[in-house]
Amino acid sequence: MKNKFLFTGLMAIALLSSSAYSRRYEMNVEHLTPEEILELADNTLASNEPLEAIKIYEQGISSIDGTATTRINQHDTLVTSLSLYTNLGTAYSSTGNERGAVEKYRHAILLFSNHIEDIVDESIQKAATDITAQAAFFLGMTQEELGNHRKAADSYAFAASLDPYHWAALANLGAVLQDHLREPAEALLVYNQAYDILTQTKVEPTDPPSEPKLVLSQLQYRIGLSITYSEKQKCVLKDDPTKEVPCSEMAANAFNYAIELDPTNENAKHMLAAVTADATMRRASNDYVTQLFEDYAGNFEHSLVDELGYTGYATLRRAFNDALGGEEKVPIFDVVVDAGCGTGLVGEQFRNISSTMIGVDLSPSIIQEAMKARPGLYDETKVGDVTQIFREKKPISLIIAGDSYIYFGDLVPLFQSMEESLKDGGMAAFTLENASDEFYEKLQETKPDWRWQLQPSGRFAHNKKYVETVGRECSLQIVYYEEMRGFRKEGAKDVNGHIFVMQKVAHHAEL
Repeated sequence: MKNKFLFTGLMAIALLSSSAYSRRYEMNVEHLTPEEILELADNTLASNEPLEAIKIYEQGISSIDGTATTRINQHDTLVTSLSLYTNLGTAYSSTGNERGAVEKYRHAILLFSNHIEDIVDESIQKAATDITAQAAFFLGMTQEELGNHRKAADSYAFAASLDPYHWAALANLGAVLQDHLREPAEALLVYNQAYDILTQTKVEPTDPPSEPKLVLSQLQYRIGLSITYSEKQKCVLKDDPTKEVPCSEMAANAFNYAIELDPTNENAKHMLAAVTADATMRRASNDYVTQLFEDYAGNFEHSLVDELGYTGYATLRRAFNDALGGEEKVPIFDVVVDAGCGTGLVGEQFRNISSTMIGVDLSPSIIQEAMKARPGLYDETKVGDVTQIFREKKPISLIIAGDSYIYFGDLVPLFQSMEESLKDGGMAAFTLENASDEFYEKLQETKPDWRWQLQPSGRFAHNKKYVETVGRECSLQIVYYEEMRGFRKEGAKDVNGHIFVMQKVAHHAEL
């Protein structure tokens, strides 16, 4: 059968079961019913004898001609007729006669259109509609073979209108729209529809793929390509069309998903490298991060700690103690800001050395979860961008950030806000992610001077040398550094990271 980047249609020959008629073409089919003729033809086609199958299908059609008009309205002859024409089209296509196939698929669709309203039996209506959706799908594939891309798109769209769970029709429609008709916005829409069909659980998709993750990976890759199709495009969040976000960020996340679903998807890896090399992508947008954690809030801590084995919050406090010579030497800090506080995992570790603790996060729902999980932990909570709130709350004695700076790529604006907001001698203790061993090697080969890189997880990894350089430029001296290996899971793989403890020195001091 024809294919379109992993998406393969159902063989219509599977519509009726096969049994006793596999080698009976030599017999006189005059004594067979149309249904028996169809079954015989299907088995013959399945046995890779398309020319013989064509003859049998045509005899089946002839056996119905002249009587079909009266029988179609009362019995399931419509289903048989649709199957005969559709499978005859498939037989023609298998011999290379694409124009003959187009004619038969069109005949099936026309037959459906002329008679479906006369059918009362709902089961026959459903069967006829499903077969016609397949005929339209095959017609679309055949029109592609002939180079008739607009007609192919129309056929795929008609198939999807008949069968709302025909994910392959939508996926192929997206490919035609994107690759040939240059309509990326429309392609993006149908790719998302196909993706939603395959990820919902209420109704089984039509002809579900045997390896759904591979197909979902291809869809996400195609979604990313649609987003990056033109520099003139503008992107918004699905849940809030009023908020514009960088298209490069949206595309990167699609490519990330593609790689998560299929780690062997080299096309997605290439495109991810291309889009994240764009210097304009310096951080995840506030809108993106907010939406991410609004959706994640209710299950955030369970997922992070229980499922992903996250230990960074406790490791950060232990490292901070080590940086100051032991827990007994850690002083009380007047104003402590927990940047990207989440549900308070990190804040809880530092509460006993904080006179006043302020929790800051972009997600209102996460703040609410923190207040429920750890009532009284924070003296004050703020919803907003940490770089702005740092400046509002200066002078700050200590900034703590466990796995929240990983949504910044370019650290300069963040470190400048810390420099401006920390009092002289004030401290910052935070975690960042490092690239995985495999990804780090690739970066060293292709970008040895890399500073930050968006990973397949959607989070930024940072090079230690880059962090040191930016810190020095912003009067933030590293007083303690520690590698973290396997401080959480990403799928079945360990995630690597770093801990940095920095101290602000006077502007004119030598670093």
